[in-house]
Amino acid sequence: MSERDVARCGKIVVGVDASAESTEALVWARSVAGPDDRIVVLHAWEIPMVTGYDMVVAVDIDEIEQLSTTALAELVEREDDPRLVPVARRGHAGRALVAEGEDADLIVVGHRGNSRLSLMLGSTANYVVHHSEQPVVVVRGERLESPKHVVVGVDDFDEPDDSPSIRALRWVYGLPKVERVTAVHAWFLPPLAVGMYHPASTDLSSMDASALRIAERVLEAAGEPPADIEVTAEAARGTGGLALIEASQTADLVAVGRRGRGGFSELVLGSTSAEVAAHSHAPVAIIQ
Repeated sequence: MSERDVARCGKIVVGVDASAESTEALVWARSVAGPDDRIVVLHAWEIPMVTGYDMVVAVDIDEIEQLSTTALAELVEREDDPRLVPVARRGHAGRALVAEGEDADLIVVGHRGNSRLSLMLGSTANYVVHHSEQPVVVVRGERLESPKHVVVGVDDFDEPDDSPSIRALRWVYGLPKVERVTAVHAWFLPPLAVGMYHPASTDLSSMDASALRIAERVLEAAGEPPADIEVTAEAARGTGGLALIEASQTADLVAVGRRGRGGFSELVLGSTSAEVAAHSHAPVAIIQ
């Protein structure tokens, strides 16, 4: 274990069900957890919905609960990891994860949806991302090992202590095996800026330089990283979401900060965190 401060990973909550996505979420959580950390493996179950006017189906709630508890215990036994703690809850999976994660340091969920629509349809990942006050990792792509190269989306700030970008950087600095951090600030010109009313000779290099200075300023405000982490600043052309999705192709993890305006309104307004979580090629950490 690194000497970095990873106390925030004392309790990690992972949502599991019968899907491959949840299996990958558990693999990722185990890879970043320390030897003394506690990984709560949570499975939420609900009473099946039965519709129709010409049939009545008796539902044995006790049997459903027993089956869920047994399946979860078997999963934990197969993994043979003393850090795993099985927890079965009745109710909505997203709500159960948020509730269990109230005193956790990290919540991990799997998600392979590849569109904004998939997040708007009420997935567990969407609910947790928009309702949890704790850091959330949405496990996507094929990189399930503890991240070594992390891309952090950064933006300018007014108050360092209230900056989502700085919180995201400091969180990443605490991960145990990170070797390289790339702070990316993206910029783009609105379509009219390059139309008939704007000179075609727009100095894009000066805008790149300005974006790079912003990234460097955020890095400076975040404080000194651990000595064994290489930190660089980069400017990217395009919207923040598209730039981070592109960068995720060569990263082990993408991290973004979020102010948390609130569930559906933030999603409709097109937050960077929702866009990256829906399309990233690597796991995404959303730091509240």
